[in-house]
Amino acid sequence: MASMSLFCCHFIKEVPANGGVLSRYQPCRQLHLGLPVSKTLSNEPQTQNDCRPQQKVSSSRLPLSHQVAIGLGLLNIIFVCLLLVQWIHCQGSSRTSCASCCGCPDLFMKNGNYCYYFSMEKKDWKSSLEFCLAKDSHLLEFTDRQEMSLVKQLLKDDFYWIGLRNEAGWRWGDGSPLNISSIILNNLIQKCGAINGNGLQASSCEVSLPWICKKRPQSVEQGPQQSSFHCRS
Repeated sequence: MASMSLFCCHFIKEVPANGGVLSRYQPCRQLHLGLPVSKTLSNEPQTQNDCRPQQKVSSSRLPLSHQVAIGLGLLNIIFVCLLLVQWIHCQGSSRTSCASCCGCPDLFMKNGNYCYYFSMEKKDWKSSLEFCLAKDSHLLEFTDRQEMSLVKQLLKDDFYWIGLRNEAGWRWGDGSPLNISSIILNNLIQKCGAINGNGLQASSCEVSLPWICKKRPQSVEQGPQQSSFHCRS
């Protein structure tokens, strides 16, 4: 506890014997008062100064909910960036990855144990056959009704050349007869076979149509037929 000191000075009057007034100076005396005023006053500003930095620090902190929201937002941005990079990579290598995943060449798609090519351009039947042979494949020949039904589901009204021709009867390219379906024939000059979503149709071999090639994948292992197409580019 601090103390406060006061100095008290006064004059003493004395009356001498011969009369008159004589004033004598009394030295000052120091008075000590135990008042805690000075310490209290001096500490108060310091206490206020100590509080101010604490208030500044506490006000700069974000609530926990805001910190969580910011963290989730950053994670979402990183996730979207990764998806974008992966999509760009797949766009540039989709054909290559398709060929490696199913053993089919570029632009072929896989169903079961075979690869199929659906052309975008049009040629006559003979030129279509030559194109498929150049790709180490052949015009489409159906092994059973299930395969034929799957192909028909992909087609609409447009006709595609297949490996079917009328030479002493309707036969596939390997010489086996057509026995899984009938074919619509409008006149005798229609010697080549085509297919659309409705079924088989005979057509003149000189007509320009798109075509379908078929081949076995590279290093394919025999297994059960799948019911959907894959790796279409």
